[in-house]
Amino acid sequence: MLKEKEIQEIGLFKFSLIAPIVNDTYNTYSKEQFYRDVASTHHKHPSGKEVKYSSGTIKGWHMNYKKNGFDGLLPKQRSDAGLPRSFNEKAINEIHEIKSKFPHITTKMVYRKLIEDGFIKQAEVSLSSVYRYIRDNNLKRSQLEPIERRAYEMENVNDCWQADTSHLLRLKINGKSVKTYLIGIIDDKSRLLVHSEIFFKDNAVNFQIVLKKAIKKYGVPKKLFVDNGYVK
Repeated sequence: MLKEKEIQEIGLFKFSLIAPIVNDTYNTYSKEQFYRDVASTHHKHPSGKEVKYSSGTIKGWHMNYKKNGFDGLLPKQRSDAGLPRSFNEKAINEIHEIKSKFPHITTKMVYRKLIEDGFIKQAEVSLSSVYRYIRDNNLKRSQLEPIERRAYEMENVNDCWQADTSHLLRLKINGKSVKTYLIGIIDDKSRLLVHSEIFFKDNAVNFQIVLKKAIKKYGVPKKLFVDNGYVK
């Protein structure tokens, strides 16, 4: 159990890290960059230890301060209250990190990623537990402050491609009404359509056809965003 003095010291420590953004004196080009800069260095915790936090954790402190003032920075006696014991601090930090990078990602996608990356086990942590944490910590899409788009602009061509599918008109073939789909990929920086084709099915096989032809023409991108996540 923490003593009252220790609780206050931890609250002041957290505030010292977010003070520039609270007072609007930060000099980075966006808030997201400020969070990343603070997360990139070690800090001396009141306990005397050198610590380092994710950008999602720093952002979470700022959001808690905006909602509850200084009290929002004070540590709880159990940071995992209301959650399974296996829902540990690393999993919590990862949630903040994911939501910081991809604020519009669904809770279901967050849950699947936590399982795939080994932060939680499906048999021990339910989807509803992750949903409650996201809701109670103001991480839902509707609770997050507007995203500053400049933080996500790519600097160079081929840094990132974005892929999506558009539903087109139905065609009558042999008396049957058949759906058609346009699968396309654009470069984030140049907005160049690197390749697109029309198919009768929206599936992984046809997407790979488009991707292979795009790579053949313009090379391999560093990142690829699709509608439910990204490949790096």
